[in-house]
Amino acid sequence: MKNKSTPYILIFIFMLAIFASGMLSSNKSTAETDEVRSEEKHSDSSDVLIALLDPYASKEINKKYPNRSHALWNAKILEIKRLSGRYSQYDFIVKVKYDTYTGPFNPPEGPVTITFNVTTSGVSVTEFRE
Repeated sequence: MKNKSTPYILIFIFMLAIFASGMLSSNKSTAETDEVRSEEKHSDSSDVLIALLDPYASKEINKKYPNRSHALWNAKILEIKRLSGRYSQYDFIVKVKYDTYTGPFNPPEGPVTITFNVTTSGVSVTEFRE
């Protein structure tokens, strides 16, 4: 005589195996998604800041290296520091690293780091480092 619970046990084991493999692949894709997010170069807000600081960066880079240019896609904000320490005060130090290039398809010639003083009155460059 056959045990009536055997098919149910097999179905239960089969469903458990499907569920477990789904959980593992689901965890893997979540981990991969988190990894991709952590590797993203810029958020929208950092892109806006980099774009707004670009005229000042271009001017400083062209002063030091008249033949070089820079690209915004690989600019990196290194530091944003509020000077006054208060929430409603809008004076900041922003440090950005740019790779510089000569010609459109040449490798980078070296990074430069520019420190900006950003206030409601305007933007000024406080430091240019090679």
